[in-house]
Amino acid sequence: MSGLRSSGRWRSLPGFGEQSVLAAILLLAAGMRLWQLSQNGFGRQYYAAGVMSMSESWRNFAFNAFDPGGFVSIDKPPLALWLQVLSAKLFGFSGWSVLLPQAVAGVLAVAALYALVRRSYGPTPAALSALVLATMPAAVAVDRSNNTESLLILVLLGAAWAGMRAAEQVNGRWLYAAMAVVGLGFNVKMGAALVLAPVVALAYWFASWQLPLTQRLKQQATAGAVLIVVALSWAVAFDLTPSASRPYAGSTKHNSMLELALVHNGLSRFFKLARPAAAPPAAGAASALPKPVLTDRSATGVQRLLRPVAAAQFGWLLPLALIGFAAAWVTARREDSRRHWIAALFWIGWLVGYWSVLSFAGGAVHTYYVAILGPPVAVFVGLGATRLLELWRSGRLHGVALAAAAVLTTLWQARIIVGNGLPAWDTPPVWIATVALTLMGLGIAWLLLSSTRAAMPRPLLPAALVLAPLLAFPTLAALSVVIVRPNVAVPVADIGRLLRGREDDNPRSVLRETFRRMNRERLLAFLKAGHKRETYIVAVPNAVVAAPLILATRAPVMAMGGYLGDDPVLSPQRLARMRDQGKLRYVLLGGFSLAPEKQRKALAAIGQWVRANGKPVTPELWSVRRRRAGRVTATIRYRNGWITVERRQLYDLARR
Repeated sequence: MSGLRSSGRWRSLPGFGEQSVLAAILLLAAGMRLWQLSQNGFGRQYYAAGVMSMSESWRNFAFNAFDPGGFVSIDKPPLALWLQVLSAKLFGFSGWSVLLPQAVAGVLAVAALYALVRRSYGPTPAALSALVLATMPAAVAVDRSNNTESLLILVLLGAAWAGMRAAEQVNGRWLYAAMAVVGLGFNVKMGAALVLAPVVALAYWFASWQLPLTQRLKQQATAGAVLIVVALSWAVAFDLTPSASRPYAGSTKHNSMLELALVHNGLSRFFKLARPAAAPPAAGAASALPKPVLTDRSATGVQRLLRPVAAAQFGWLLPLALIGFAAAWVTARREDSRRHWIAALFWIGWLVGYWSVLSFAGGAVHTYYVAILGPPVAVFVGLGATRLLELWRSGRLHGVALAAAAVLTTLWQARIIVGNGLPAWDTPPVWIATVALTLMGLGIAWLLLSSTRAAMPRPLLPAALVLAPLLAFPTLAALSVVIVRPNVAVPVADIGRLLRGREDDNPRSVLRETFRRMNRERLLAFLKAGHKRETYIVAVPNAVVAAPLILATRAPVMAMGGYLGDDPVLSPQRLARMRDQGKLRYVLLGGFSLAPEKQRKALAAIGQWVRANGKPVTPELWSVRRRRAGRVTATIRYRNGWITVERRQLYDLARR
């Protein structure tokens, strides 16, 4: 290859062995993903309960069942959860074994990114890119959870590798392989994987311009067919199975996994309007620090991901990434190398595609979704930093360019810090900033002094002193989910958490969790005492209420309305038949819900039937909470606010 690949000017790792550098980066990535992993418990209990259920039944495994009774499925495709089941089988079911596959996938993603960048640009950009991804807050946060983004990112990197080879070699088989891998990604997180498919197709289309048009069209059509077959294979198999022989398709209105893929996890993501998020509280004392925004409901638009809330997860080094973006494009034009053109097209396409999706998606967009931007952002940061180092060492520019880039990035990081409401004085972030700025100032002074000397190549150390401090805050943000347990269901890195400590360590949270545990234990003790041969130990409104009961007992707990409580899974007539057949005795109405109003409407008929045909169980028998007469609603804390839900009441359906 010509150009950068042959010149070696910014491809080598001066003074260090390439394998040693890679090993150190992978060790760092593993440490940040595995250290104190057990503190995160089961992660999102909804998924963990499904893993437990699938680990005990091949039928549940095949159909991605949420509960041991196989009543309703999880509202995600199965591939990532199947790996969690495998881990649970190998190491025993525990929180650690459920979280382990994601941590391993995160480390493998760092290694895969290194390999991809190295084959196009060399060891130095590869090492810097891998280092950025290893310490990226969003990447570390999701890799320490049981969400599916970690495996999705690894699968997409595999698709990018196959797609690059297809375009470089103009080989249709590699194109089909790339599309098949994207199809596997669809079975990790459905439509979220498909954004890369047009990038693969376009890269191959432009690379194969010398082939006859009919052959190119035939290859593209075949690749599309491969993608569709692999992507929809499990969903079609699910839907073709008689409904009586499988769980209900969770989060759908018509019991169809294709509906879940195309509507709930597809078009509905774009046709729900996002509401502006409340402004963060003003900075103040550590006790008054704002909590992280777990769900971004800001107005749609390109600027959404530039807001401090989102940028704090992935964008601390965006100014360097912009330089790398330009460097990738300029290098491809200057060297006129097929490999450089293809690499630039893939990384630019990945970044622009997913940036657009996250910017214009409506409804609830969880903040951790930005982890999907990690690989291309890391690549462009690596290219930008390496390009600046090359210009410095070659003497083509004095230290002004490198110093200006560092100052601009520092100002951008200050915007992120201030925008997230961090305190201004007497806190560790300020101390770290002081040290980082001091080192950077020394490096800039050294740069300017060294630039007056004629010796070539110029020393690397002053440039390293300028760039290295820029990693301080993203690394600190990443450590916030390592040192302190985050919200394990919606993991968000947050420097402020290092100052607040664990959210569940304050007396009110401890007391609230104690009462919650005591209530659960009292309820389960009562249910076990009254359980005979019924299929289900209890029916509850939604999967969020059911999950901790399943994890505590391994017993079948029915989530009558699926995940949110608004799925039309159960009718009063079916409930009556289940009661008559001895499959169900106890029904719990009310309690926590992520969508109280939707649940109330969807389960209204069920509730009326239960109240008419069941006997209320005296609360003192199954709950430790005192009940106020006449109260039918309760206000409970949820994330950063309060919600009103129907007060819990247990009913006994046994005939007297």
